[in-house]
Amino acid sequence: MDSSSSSSSKNSTLNGVFRCGICLDLLYKPVVLACGHVSCFWCVHKTMHGLKASCCAICRQQYYHFPTICHLLHLLLLKWEPLLYKSREKEILEEEHVLGYFSPRFVDHPFYGNGAKDDRDVHEASVDDVLCARCSKMLLRPSVLNCGHVYCQSCLCFTVDGLLRCQVCDSVHPGNFPKVCLEMDHFLEEQFPKEYCARRENLHDRKSQFQHADLSLSTLQIQEQNVQSSLHAKNENLISQQDLQNTNIRIGCDICGMYPIIGKRYRCKDCKEKVGFDVCEACYHTSFKLPGRFNQQHTVEHRLEFDDSRLLSKILMPNSL
Repeated sequence: MDSSSSSSSKNSTLNGVFRCGICLDLLYKPVVLACGHVSCFWCVHKTMHGLKASCCAICRQQYYHFPTICHLLHLLLLKWEPLLYKSREKEILEEEHVLGYFSPRFVDHPFYGNGAKDDRDVHEASVDDVLCARCSKMLLRPSVLNCGHVYCQSCLCFTVDGLLRCQVCDSVHPGNFPKVCLEMDHFLEEQFPKEYCARRENLHDRKSQFQHADLSLSTLQIQEQNVQSSLHAKNENLISQQDLQNTNIRIGCDICGMYPIIGKRYRCKDCKEKVGFDVCEACYHTSFKLPGRFNQQHTVEHRLEFDDSRLLSKILMPNSL
């Protein structure tokens, strides 16, 4: 009786959360935008604009980078609703085989942290599945970076170089400071009420202990973060207006997720996948660690070459270049 009651409670919870705002189905390979809203990987990609900034389908906030799948939320959904999630997986795989484009497969890659794999035999999620990437405690008001790693909002801060950098993969979060993913936060509060309450009280106690010094410092940090976010947003809007002719139509960077790529684009000569493998100029000059966004088999030994075939200026005026 207790078991069926628990199962019923779990299913009723999922009926109200973790539904994609675009396809209205259970989230599959969830992507969290900087505004905090969650959608399926392919749903986000299909709604992105190939020539200028894209907008969240729910709140219309602009963004310029295609986020990486949130691996923590992916595994959480797989454990919490395995049958329905596997059904979604089968459906999406069939569509991918028809199109010839594939979303990432999660394997034993350092990027995903601790060699995490899809554990198809584990059906129950626990607090250990929802830990902050920085404090290693249960997430409280979770925010998701562009790389897909999840932090408590209070654990996010800019580094000395003024950038919001992930401590797991060392990638820089572009654009606006990420907002709390309220859907994930509400889920944690409902499913792990005792742990969530203890985390919230602990955070409140720490703030109270240093009410004068720490709160003033926290206020300064928040102000700095808001200024930095504002500057990022202004710079990106400026880029979209000034460098339209240098836009690579419907070509995105497989490392930072910039979509479309503005400026120089480098394409892999050795990747055989239909989607190819492309990077922007900034990522070309860095020792990137992230895997491709479409399950490409790219390696560091592969050769990258400059490619301007999708530049808007070249397409509109091919004879003038």
